[in-house]
Amino acid sequence: MVNYYKNYYEDNLKIDSQFSFFTGKRDKHAVAHYTNKLGNEYNKKLKKLYLKYLKYASNDIELKLDLESIKKGFQYNLNLYFIIGSFENELMYFYNKNKNVYPKKYEKSRMNDFNKYINSIIEKIKEGVKLKITVPYIICKKFLEQIEKINKFKKLYLFVKKFYLPKCRKTIGLCHLKNGKTIYRFLINKMLGMKKSPKFIHNLGLKLLKNSKLKKINNDNYKSREDFFEDCNRISMYVYDVLIDKYFHYKPKTPFQIKTVPESLEKSSSLAYYDPSENNVYINLYYYNVATKSSIHSLLTHECMHQYQYLFMKEYKLEQYQIFGYNNLALIEGFAHYMEIYVDNYDDDSNEYTLLRKVRLVVDTGINYYGWTYKKALNFMNKYLPKREKDNINEINRYICIPTQALCYTIGKYEIIKLRDKFLAQKRGTIKDFHHKLLINGAISFINLEKQLFL
Repeated sequence: MVNYYKNYYEDNLKIDSQFSFFTGKRDKHAVAHYTNKLGNEYNKKLKKLYLKYLKYASNDIELKLDLESIKKGFQYNLNLYFIIGSFENELMYFYNKNKNVYPKKYEKSRMNDFNKYINSIIEKIKEGVKLKITVPYIICKKFLEQIEKINKFKKLYLFVKKFYLPKCRKTIGLCHLKNGKTIYRFLINKMLGMKKSPKFIHNLGLKLLKNSKLKKINNDNYKSREDFFEDCNRISMYVYDVLIDKYFHYKPKTPFQIKTVPESLEKSSSLAYYDPSENNVYINLYYYNVATKSSIHSLLTHECMHQYQYLFMKEYKLEQYQIFGYNNLALIEGFAHYMEIYVDNYDDDSNEYTLLRKVRLVVDTGINYYGWTYKKALNFMNKYLPKREKDNINEINRYICIPTQALCYTIGKYEIIKLRDKFLAQKRGTIKDFHHKLLINGAISFINLEKQLFL
């Protein structure tokens, strides 16, 4: 039987050098080029890919979801809506990887491609201005601050500063743009891999926050970057030695790898993240005096479980398309968030990072669907998460730059809990068996996951 998703995945690698590099390939296509996803050449190939596999989508839910994303991207010209961003700035990430990760041998070739990409950004910005589709002024300003000192981006910097910044909108939500609410609803379905309305998510967040309150803890912050990093390593060993043994059949041969976010990326990155292309958990030392000792267990558990999920798939020899192709973020982020509940002394109503994930449901939908102002969003976050305004500001930038991504954590967590309770109630196995079946097919949609769990 032909596996059309596998074929689609392999064809996708051929037209996308960044994706190819991300999956671990190190051939010339992956290391010597930078695919210009704004350019005509790439988009012609993407349309061809879409048409080639469309007739097979009705029998494969994962393929159907991927192709629907391609279709909507073209239908709404989504590139114009997120042409530049200050959260996880793509230009800064390329600059760092080009300098520290990619092989030096092909640097000139990569930069030639990347300069074409920058030219395409400029052309798309002009197109967006004509259609009155611009990024928020506050995001554009932060973007300029991030690239200002990098000579390779001087042309783009001057263009954005002189031409684009004065034309950027003062509103922040996607809902203020043409088709904004429709696009937001689509992005929810894409990110979650299931249909949930903005109203449902917003009200769920308010309901979950009703009994939530961050406990007042004195002198709970880290005093230095070194102190913070040392504790992160200690906690990662707790996850490795205690949680893995207790809740999983498989244990990696070596402990989790913890590294620090490069200083050039600190101000545009979240507090912690996992990079599967390098198989490392990254900790952002910029936020050392914001992170609290009482909640860092949850954060490190979350990121270590991302690494565990990747190592699990490699151990059980899942195919590349299952590891890198299937990308249900609600399962990926939901699983990592779900595992936090097993940390000692976890309290769902007062844990800082659990509170943050609940707040996200309200603020992301508030900004992008209900038209909240920046001030209203920040006041709401500060109400539930005081004394972390610096991080709250970065969070709001995240919801503006990548709408709906932050919804995946809580929504995914509760979907997994629902499946876990059903699995155990029907006596289909132990908690270790459930976690094994949860991960064994990769990050598939929840529709497929439920079928696999209860065959």
